[in-house]
Amino acid sequence: MRRVLTVLLLIGCIALLGWAVLTGWNPVPQATGSAGSVEAGESTRAPDAGASGIPAGATPAVVRYVHDGDTLFLEDGRKVRLLGINTPEIGEVAECWGDQATSELRGLLPEGSTVWVLEDVEPLDQYGRSLLFVFLPDGTNVNVEMVRVGAAEIEQYSPNWLYTDELHDAEDAAYADRVGLWGQC
Repeated sequence: MRRVLTVLLLIGCIALLGWAVLTGWNPVPQATGSAGSVEAGESTRAPDAGASGIPAGATPAVVRYVHDGDTLFLEDGRKVRLLGINTPEIGEVAECWGDQATSELRGLLPEGSTVWVLEDVEPLDQYGRSLLFVFLPDGTNVNVEMVRVGAAEIEQYSPNWLYTDELHDAEDAAYADRVGLWGQC
């Protein structure tokens, strides 16, 4: 009887494993930073980029004004919150490295410059801001660049998981090298 139960258990485990492989089910979610984990079926893959490095689906926009290290305004009236990152605050509630993060983003996105923007799954946040990845004409992902230079840290929320791997690689390197806020705050 024990052999029969052992064989049945083994067959059940093999069947479950086969089902998991066929459906892509992963019982252990991938870590994605302080704000959550990747849900089954959600993509973290970057969209295919053309020869310029601009991802498919990105649209052109013109920068009107950079407010702080993770918020800007476009000429078409959209207020943009950069996806996947958070920078220290400025103004009355100033935090360490907030002014430097704002200066960094203003250097990357001067007023009047043309950029390319890309939504993830959820296009707006609770305040009506457009949630976007911003790309320079050479294909540089500004969101990732802000993390790479130590001006921002990762902050991602479901269901927006694009560029998770790139953001984590940038943050790991910035932290290891103690650049920007990682070396000063």
